Amino acid sequence: MRQTLCYIPETCYGIPVFGWGWGMGMLLFVIVLSHLYQYIKHRTLDDIGNSIAMLAIGGVIFVFVIPHLVEPGLGIPIRGYGCCLLIAILSAFALVVSLAKRQNIAADTIYSLCVWTVIAGIVGARLFYVIEYWEEMRQIDADGQFLLRETLFNLLNLTQGGLVVFGSILGGIAGALFFMTKNKMPMLQTFDIMAPAVVLGMSIGRIGCLLNGCCYGGITDVSWGITFPTGSPAHTHQVAHSDVFYYGLKFDEETIGRQKMLVISEVLPHSEADSFGLHSGMVLWNVSCKRDGETVLWEPRSRRYMAELLIHLRQTLPSEKIQFEFFTDSSRSEAVSHQFSTNATEVLPVHPTQIYSSILALLLCGTLLILGRLRFYRQRDGLVLASFMILYSVGRFLIEYVRTDEDSFFGTGLTVSQNVSIFFCLAGVALFVHLCRLKYIQTG
Repeated sequence: MRQTLCYIPETCYGIPVFGWGWGMGMLLFVIVLSHLYQYIKHRTLDDIGNSIAMLAIGGVIFVFVIPHLVEPGLGIPIRGYGCCLLIAILSAFALVVSLAKRQNIAADTIYSLCVWTVIAGIVGARLFYVIEYWEEMRQIDADGQFLLRETLFNLLNLTQGGLVVFGSILGGIAGALFFMTKNKMPMLQTFDIMAPAVVLGMSIGRIGCLLNGCCYGGITDVSWGITFPTGSPAHTHQVAHSDVFYYGLKFDEETIGRQKMLVISEVLPHSEADSFGLHSGMVLWNVSCKRDGETVLWEPRSRRYMAELLIHLRQTLPSEKIQFEFFTDSSRSEAVSHQFSTNATEVLPVHPTQIYSSILALLLCGTLLILGRLRFYRQRDGLVLASFMILYSVGRFLIEYVRTDEDSFFGTGLTVSQNVSIFFCLAGVALFVHLCRLKYIQTG
């Protein structure tokens, strides 16, 4: 896990790198230079609209988003996830252009199609993630008031992960359909060209998930299991689900009266908590610490919130003591409080599902490229697309069994991605059967 690769300084020769500075200047220079080259070579200026859209999107990112990512004293972080995402997009571009040339589709048209597909795919992936993890995305202050600005920042902050593959597929399909309809392109043939490129991008993107620590698997004892560092998403999940001790404690959620409370379920022997005399059944009332000389108080009411809070406090205030206040029993008649200076914890190894997914996507890319050369597939447009829908859905459905970052969806016993996989696979089977019933269609 390596979320941050390096840092870019805030200024260069006294001029801001981002904001209204070097970044915007370079973007404008590249766009002008590309159109100048196009005019000299072809005596025409096409895709002005796409360039304006790209400049507008780049402007929003450079001026309003990236400057808020500055870490004081360090600069603008270069995230491993974001770098892998960029490499994935460029690699997919290169492959789809190469395949398009074999089908005699103009490179300029494919470039424009890719821009539409990537933008729509990122929007769809983020929207899918926001819907699925809305409770974690929205920001609320200590008084329970909704914080609009902070929430919007979370919605736009893609540098630390937060994209769902199925959302990117559905969003990308929607964007591609719009562009192909507008430009009267052969849809099934074009999707056949794009399918291998999409899974190549997925394969590289999953390495970004590994660097970011997201999309982790369940606890395992296999020799190739990965142990993520303290404070990672996998560790937070283990603490929240009482798989490991944190501050020598494990908690259960119980409803006492009308209020959900956290109750100690287990105390680690010989830990600081054990030396204080804490025991199972004690009810946690609040957690507090000193911040800038003032006492800040929290009332955790879920194990997930509790885990995220404690890990955040330990990372941001490592030298401060954390104070827990307990009621000795459910009647809440007597309270005791203790300050913890150390946090006895461990992180258990998990399945490297990011690597599983990356290998699956890479194998699928090779499979689709081979299938696309078979005579049977070349006689029917859309079979490569249908094969992608079927094979990817089956692989993703199986991998979800060893992933633990998603909960059951509406009591089905399956995750959101597994439910989507079922519908996606059935749609692929229906498309495959329909195309096989058609007469041979000789394509280029």
